[in-house]
Amino acid sequence: MAIVHVPPQMQELTGGLTEVEAEGDSLRRLVSNLDTAYPGFKDRLIKDDLVAPGLAISIDNVVTSRGIFAEILQDSVIHIIPAISGGR
Repeated sequence: MAIVHVPPQMQELTGGLTEVEAEGDSLRRLVSNLDTAYPGFKDRLIKDDLVAPGLAISIDNVVTSRGIFAEILQDSVIHIIPAISGGR
């Protein structure tokens, strides 16, 4: 199963877990399976069949440009990366 690193902003959905395991051969299927285990996950991550604004997805240390169609391998490591703001 793939390992998904959950950012602090989404950990209330996972009961405080910082990483979870999920199956799926694409980001779409993986998110669907995560939403089954952790209701609300899909609504926070996907908007109109795209990765939600303000988020990026890294699969095996590469930020994907394929969105929900990105391929996931059994041993993939996924990071959900919230946008960073700040400065002046």
